[in-house]
Amino acid sequence: MFNRRQFLGTSAAFAAPFILTGCAAGRARTFAANEKVNIGVVGIGRISTTMDMPLAAKYRDLCRITAVCDLDAKRLAHGVQFVKNIYKEDPGYPVKTYADYHDLLADPSIDAVEICIPDHWHALVACAALAAGKHIWLQKPFAQTITEGRLIANLAKMRNRVVQVGSWQRSVEQFHRVCELVRNGRIGEIKRVEVGIGLDKAGGSSAVEPVPANLNYDMWLGPTDEKAPYNWTRVHQQDLKRIADRPGWIQMAPYGWGMITNWGAHHIDIAQWGLGKDDSGPDSVTGTCEWMDTTGGKLWNVHTTYDLHYSYNGGKTELHVCNKFPMGVKFIGEKGEWLYCMRGKVKVTPSDPDVPSNGKMQPLMASKNILLEKIAKPEIALHTSDCHWKNWLEAIRLGDPTYTVTNAEEAQRSSTACCLGQMCMELGRGKKEGASIKWCAEKEDTCCPEAKKLMTPFSRGKYDLATELARYGFNYDKVLRG
Repeated sequence: MFNRRQFLGTSAAFAAPFILTGCAAGRARTFAANEKVNIGVVGIGRISTTMDMPLAAKYRDLCRITAVCDLDAKRLAHGVQFVKNIYKEDPGYPVKTYADYHDLLADPSIDAVEICIPDHWHALVACAALAAGKHIWLQKPFAQTITEGRLIANLAKMRNRVVQVGSWQRSVEQFHRVCELVRNGRIGEIKRVEVGIGLDKAGGSSAVEPVPANLNYDMWLGPTDEKAPYNWTRVHQQDLKRIADRPGWIQMAPYGWGMITNWGAHHIDIAQWGLGKDDSGPDSVTGTCEWMDTTGGKLWNVHTTYDLHYSYNGGKTELHVCNKFPMGVKFIGEKGEWLYCMRGKVKVTPSDPDVPSNGKMQPLMASKNILLEKIAKPEIALHTSDCHWKNWLEAIRLGDPTYTVTNAEEAQRSSTACCLGQMCMELGRGKKEGASIKWCAEKEDTCCPEAKKLMTPFSRGKYDLATELARYGFNYDKVLRG
């Protein structure tokens, strides 16, 4: 059995039999005026059925879903029927089905892949899709660890493929307007940013249940501990009538980190955008949190309350992420004036929590209405779109990875800030004073051995990024170096 180092040393020999064909061999194909982007969907669940596939239906003049993939046969069948309903005017509409994403990626007719799967699987599927020459829509958060994110971002650049990450608030008017105003100095130098990302609640069940015959549970666990006992609250609903419910894994480490990456991937991303840190990040993070109550057979185990202080610009700017703040992002300038943005009543899926709107919390708020006036010709114009998902299709058709509103490198930087918060909370576990992490954004290094361990990719047997990359002829270390 090879360990990682031995495997990397022989990766060229392993890769030799694998022949890259079609778009995987080099440049992505170009599209004629009326030619549609063929999409394969990996993951039939809450987000794909309530958001991403319905958007494909909305823009059927630009694309079509031709394949679906899921390791749960029940959900796979549901995905087929869902797609057929989209194209119900064509009773014989063909939908290819795959239980293994590798088989979907081997289909040369598929141009792009929607990746709508649990966070601990993002890096494996995203890297494989990019290596196979596919464009990708990757649901947020970008990756589960910082190193995983770096591999995705570097591979996207090496393959010159379009990546759009589901941090769609950048394509929403109020977030774009506030960030553009901030970047153009409307309230002067930013001294402080306050971010609220909500709270998770304890729950789930640790009772051991039999694995459903329709679920490949070992594959679902992927690079994580194969000994974790099955309970549907660890995975997802088996009742298809409740497919839109929030799945248990979102608040269950190591499959998800909780609110810090779930909603942090939205609001911390906006903070980074407004601060102009798309190509760097914070200098440090310090903070504390409390953890879920797992007594009485409760399963979910991520953080609950949190109080994190990020330092930017050599200490000149603080980003304060705390559960005491309302859900949103508030930029505070040098004279105390502020600009605030939030979703208002917008909900992504039916199971999202309601956002209060009591006359004091609206999508756009400022101390003075005059601060919200648009700049006719801003010196710094931020790229946005009228639809985040359509923007992805447009970038694919243009063959321009830089055209997406949230590209791979920007997503990696925002995801890194979220991961640093999670790492800080983990290192502070059991310590009243919490923990602190220094961060060198240029080198993506903490200079802390304990923190560095938390940056590394998850790996178990064949569920390993070095193995996955070698399958497509890529060397892990070379991709990591960029």
